Amino acid sequence: MSGRDMSLRGRLKPEPATEREKDCMRNISDVDFEIFRHKMQTIAMECKETCIKLGASTGMRWGDLGISIYTASGDSSICATGIWFHTMLGQIPLKYILKHWADDPSVGIKEGDSFFANDPFYGGVHAPDMMQYMPVFYRNELVAWVGCVVHSGETGACEPGGAPLTSRSRYDEGIRIPPVKIAENFRLREDVINIFAHMVRDPRPLVLDIKARAAACAVGRKRILEVIERQGAEFFIGGLRKLISSTAEAARRKVSLLHDGVYKQPRVLDTVGTEDALIKLMVTIRKEGEKINLDFSDSSPEIPDKPVNSYFQGVLGVAAVFLCGYLFHELPANSGLLEVLEWKFPERSVINPSPESPTSLAPWAQVSVEHGISQIGSKMLYSLDRQRAVAAWFKGFNMAYYGGVNQYGEPLADVGPEMNAGGLGARPDMDGVDVAGAFFAAMSDTGDVESIELDRPFIYPYRKYFKDSFGFGKFRGGAGLDYAMMIRNVPWLFIGGIGFGTKIPSTIGLFGGDAIPTFVAIKQKQSKLKEMYARNDRELPFSTQELLERDNLGGRREVWPISCPGEVLMEGDVFIAAVGGGAGYGDVLEREPEKVARDVKDGLMSAWAAENIYHVVYDPDTYRVDLEATEKERAQERRRRLEQSLDYEEFERQWSSRRPPDHVLKYYGNWPH
Repeated sequence: MSGRDMSLRGRLKPEPATEREKDCMRNISDVDFEIFRHKMQTIAMECKETCIKLGASTGMRWGDLGISIYTASGDSSICATGIWFHTMLGQIPLKYILKHWADDPSVGIKEGDSFFANDPFYGGVHAPDMMQYMPVFYRNELVAWVGCVVHSGETGACEPGGAPLTSRSRYDEGIRIPPVKIAENFRLREDVINIFAHMVRDPRPLVLDIKARAAACAVGRKRILEVIERQGAEFFIGGLRKLISSTAEAARRKVSLLHDGVYKQPRVLDTVGTEDALIKLMVTIRKEGEKINLDFSDSSPEIPDKPVNSYFQGVLGVAAVFLCGYLFHELPANSGLLEVLEWKFPERSVINPSPESPTSLAPWAQVSVEHGISQIGSKMLYSLDRQRAVAAWFKGFNMAYYGGVNQYGEPLADVGPEMNAGGLGARPDMDGVDVAGAFFAAMSDTGDVESIELDRPFIYPYRKYFKDSFGFGKFRGGAGLDYAMMIRNVPWLFIGGIGFGTKIPSTIGLFGGDAIPTFVAIKQKQSKLKEMYARNDRELPFSTQELLERDNLGGRREVWPISCPGEVLMEGDVFIAAVGGGAGYGDVLEREPEKVARDVKDGLMSAWAAENIYHVVYDPDTYRVDLEATEKERAQERRRRLEQSLDYEEFERQWSSRRPPDHVLKYYGNWPH
């Protein structure tokens, strides 16, 4: 076998049930089935916790992973609450293994084997997302698979951390391994692992993550065999398939309750990694009966030498974030949910490029598409399940990546966990949660400062919620994270930033709520911060706002887009960034004035925003609201809005005549479509 298998990429829907599976499903009672479902969920969760406890990379330690139990034919049947899109996309490499290696005498699939893959062409995202699988045999019959996908932070790419901004082709992105056997007879093949270790800057977390995945899969296999010994192989095989078929049936019923119609939501990126540019991701959803049709026509074309391209299966995988977490939150998260989807991706677009194009920043395009899906989905859901019609979590990543040698003289290459501290979007009846997590991995963690500083050559001068980082509205989004990293105990560290949303907000509001602000990265070079620590200076900054206002760190300050190529920073230099908050919900003038004053008192909101956005009048010493004065201010603001308003035809005429500068449209495609 040679070359890429183009036929497998779209095989995310369940395979047809085999005759054996149909026979095994017939006699499973509802009570036994619910107990079985809960048991499988518990097994998956145990696998997930095993992985987190044994792994080494940032993604592994802080929960950027997915665990699934698959049928013998490779369909995802149950998953742990980790990253839903990884568990969906994990089906493709598994189906590759079954298609190409099962009957190949030089490879085969046997008890005690384990397989590895990280090629984005099959995994759907980018090279740091690494997958492992273990088959489960019972009396020489393949009955299931256990799979684990984890973002390991180093791939040997042209920049450390696995997601290089400067990659010009797939060959700049480090190891990209199609499905390969890495273990036999329950032993990892040291020759294969040694090859991987020689291809990356820091082999330790890569190898430890492989061993952690292997352990997690082995735990899953052991627990599955215990279930089979108690209840029989037929019950187990039938139960796995019934999980998928019953989920698909329930999903179709729920979709049928949504209003038919055509919904559109254009989303944009403001960067291609190394330069500012406008990229369009056009999301169109046609809901008809029991089907949801996704159409991405009118999206920007493929960019052959920039890394923001995404394979189409990755976009479908990230759609599972909305499907599993919102639309079908009450159903098991498995491939049966995808039975309601149909899709159309334009050829050679930024979300359906050629196999040669770089994809290290594919999550940016995918997240932007998911944002469009969640915006549309909230509007579709409003009449059916209002509590699930929520504003978006933060979508922009905004994390550091770094490489070099740590304070113990050991090689180091990884990304920061701060992306897991975004704000939750506002809800129909309350504010979003501050520094809640990552929207794509709701149970992930950003880690505690002390454990990170223990083996990383930097310290955090501050890491806390960020004032005014959320979208305003009747209900505000949750606050994001403000953080700074000072290089310490090493002469230098290579460091840069990954994310988008410096020119255009990465997360927009819902039902009149505001978008989040834009964000930048700051490099404070030759700073005096180290000396200030040494003398316990009372003027030490504890937020970026204080740092900017006091301007007492000395040296040279550089302001960059949050997406900034890495460079060497010296000991004492500081890298500063922020993770955004959640989007707002509803009109700001409908927010209870007392909540505005409380946010100012708690340091979550500026006095400027209270006065100029919410138009609330309060005593700055006691924070007691003057309701009468507030109502007058808000009435005046409503009059101002009316005076500035246009009828729709005039608005459309003016808007349609506007056009960004040509350099902004360099990668956009035809304007406006």
